[in-house]
Amino acid sequence: MARALLIDMDDTLFDEGDYVRSGFRAVAEAVAKDHPDVAADDLFGGMIGELTANGRGKVFDVALARAGLAPTPERIADLVTVYRTHRPDIAFWPGVAEALKDLKADYRLAIVTDGLGIMQRRKVAALGLEALVDLVVYCWELDAPKPHPRPYRVALEALGSPPAEALVIGDNPAHDLAAAQALGCGFIRVVAGRFAAEDAPALATVARFAEIPHLLRMTEIGRLPCPQRP
Repeated sequence: MARALLIDMDDTLFDEGDYVRSGFRAVAEAVAKDHPDVAADDLFGGMIGELTANGRGKVFDVALARAGLAPTPERIADLVTVYRTHRPDIAFWPGVAEALKDLKADYRLAIVTDGLGIMQRRKVAALGLEALVDLVVYCWELDAPKPHPRPYRVALEALGSPPAEALVIGDNPAHDLAAAQALGCGFIRVVAGRFAAEDAPALATVARFAEIPHLLRMTEIGRLPCPQRP
């Protein structure tokens, strides 16, 4: 019987795009504070436009240059720090908090999250996530980015669950599915975020994390040893 759920955070529980926009807003306001002749809204709009057109690589450089400010390495480094340390303006997808509370009545819950520790910890704090789960594991703080199985093994040991009695839940096949296969856990796919269009094998696929409690309650997935193996 499944007794532990190893849950991804970004794009599984909330919209990672909201975090990016929140960080851009913090950076735009920091620049505008130092340069009153520069409008924060214009900077923010420029960052979003550059992200949409060309990705994240040169967002700050392009935004500063368009505002007539030199994108020196030192200035870019300062803005990256602002981005990474800002207090995120983010919220769960609808129904996530309620689903986590529901699941915690029957399962041990661990969040296994990938990314720079300071950023992920601020996301967790902004969401109030620690109060809703048993454990949060930060992959990069273990020097084991996803899909490395070590963070999941740390979670399983802390939760007292063997892999065959655990399910990995996430949105990214290259990370979450690959880790589940390496461990011998079952995988439930949340089709959301950047990877929604990708195909991936899973014990079940849901459109929203909020559907997970009903899925586990009404199907054999929550009651049988997980059949998916590497």
